[in-house]
Amino acid sequence: MLFLKPSFHLTTFQVGLVTAAAFVGTALGLVVFGDLTDRFGRRAIFMINLVFFVVASLAAAFVQDVWQLVAARFVLGVAVGMDIPTSHAFLTEIAPKSRRGRVAGSLPNLMWLSGAVTSVLFALALQPLFGNETWRWLFGLAAVPAAAVLVARQFLPESPRWLRARGRVEEAKQVYDSLGLEPPKHEVLEKRSYRTLVSGGAWRRMVTVTAFFAIQAFGGAVATVAGPLIISSTGIGVSNTLHFSLLGFVVGLIAVGLGTLVIDRINRRWLGVWTCLGVFVAGLGIAFTGERAGVGLVIFWILYAMLTWFGPGVLSWVWSTEAFPTALRGLGSGIAQCVTRLAIALNVFLAPMLLQSHGIAVVAWYACAFLVSALIVLASPWLATTGVELEEVNGVESGESARE
Repeated sequence: MLFLKPSFHLTTFQVGLVTAAAFVGTALGLVVFGDLTDRFGRRAIFMINLVFFVVASLAAAFVQDVWQLVAARFVLGVAVGMDIPTSHAFLTEIAPKSRRGRVAGSLPNLMWLSGAVTSVLFALALQPLFGNETWRWLFGLAAVPAAAVLVARQFLPESPRWLRARGRVEEAKQVYDSLGLEPPKHEVLEKRSYRTLVSGGAWRRMVTVTAFFAIQAFGGAVATVAGPLIISSTGIGVSNTLHFSLLGFVVGLIAVGLGTLVIDRINRRWLGVWTCLGVFVAGLGIAFTGERAGVGLVIFWILYAMLTWFGPGVLSWVWSTEAFPTALRGLGSGIAQCVTRLAIALNVFLAPMLLQSHGIAVVAWYACAFLVSALIVLASPWLATTGVELEEVNGVESGESARE
């Protein structure tokens, strides 16, 4: 957006629209393909979604006007939405219970942040050469790693839990053996029915994880996708803004790395409560020190990013797949992620207009999302899922971890 805005002479409204378009597209892709990956398997969607992404990335590099840009961002968003519930469900379903937090929560966020750091480094390297046209290279180059992953995915097996849920027991056993994994003790055949998502206590779990994921992401976007818009409002320039964004992503990468040491060892519920409260306090610090763009802003920005990624940013990924049975895991995760992407879209749509009217003080409003998130976790004892077998998570109703 730092390069698109001057290149297309975007208005404040258009900045919000272009930024939000990708997240709206992602929301659509999440629900549609979350359901399809439950129907046809994780591997089938793995094979088609990155073809879609590669083509869309290359096309986006050559758009000529604002509406082509909005359309390109939307299509890229759909491609991302195709991938998230599929890969997320796959990771959750192959993870042993003792490492599920690291595999299903920390690993995808380490990859996301590594990509974010790489993208900022590319922007810094390309800016002196291409100026405001740098955005074309950023879109086009995104196709390169996507193509490489597409090739690598040819060697992935189907999810053994998905095979087992479909009654393909012998195939599932072969996959478990090939991956060197111990099959869960309490696997059961599941009847696929949408009613399962809203029956018994399932609807409470769906509402809980969806609300937590979306609300913390609405506030967390301050330190990620909305970060450059917010920091640039202090008037420090494009290059300094990129360096500030890079700092936030590197801090996030370190925080997720540190989080891998504890996410499968301590009660996840209390980890969520205390880190959410910490982010809320850090957000207030940004709001009150940001106008001066000095040491205080840097310190609170680091704390905001670190605590977001150490706790809620990763926990939301873990909980949003643990909450659903295998037969509906892609759809359930897709619904939670869909609402989340819409929440992020709302953040980045509002941010330019709010910043224009109120300056960086609006971060205090966004930070309140983490106060609400802490209350949601506090009221949801079943989120204490550390060390619990995936098939048994839905039975966790006490505030104590089931890990012995």
